[in-house]
Amino acid sequence: MEYVVKLPAVKAVDAHGLQNRKSSKSVAACDAADLVDGLSTLQNPTIRVAAVARGVSQPYVVAALRLSPAQRDAVRQGMRPLILPRPRLPVPKPDPQRKLAEVVAEIGLNGVLDLLAANEKPRIAA
Repeated sequence: MEYVVKLPAVKAVDAHGLQNRKSSKSVAACDAADLVDGLSTLQNPTIRVAAVARGVSQPYVVAALRLSPAQRDAVRQGMRPLILPRPRLPVPKPDPQRKLAEVVAEIGLNGVLDLLAANEKPRIAA
């Protein structure tokens, strides 16, 4: 006598529709168990599903999606970070002579002298 075992067909489930599917929690749990057992396969995973499955944040997955396959391999091998640091631009030091020239150009030499004289009067009185 020959025994025939009939295995259930593997069905593909599109991940984009999972959250909008109307079903009870028990039915959703059975569907999830089918995924774990390999009776269903998850296709087209969303960024959220992939992030949760790997235990990373969604912005990290988005950053990885921006990389080429070669750049992803470099990240895996530890040859580059996932997110490159932004270059720090040097902050120019203020030039007092340039500032003074701007003030003189704006209010004139007599205006600068008047301001200096106004600032000196309180110091003399004190």
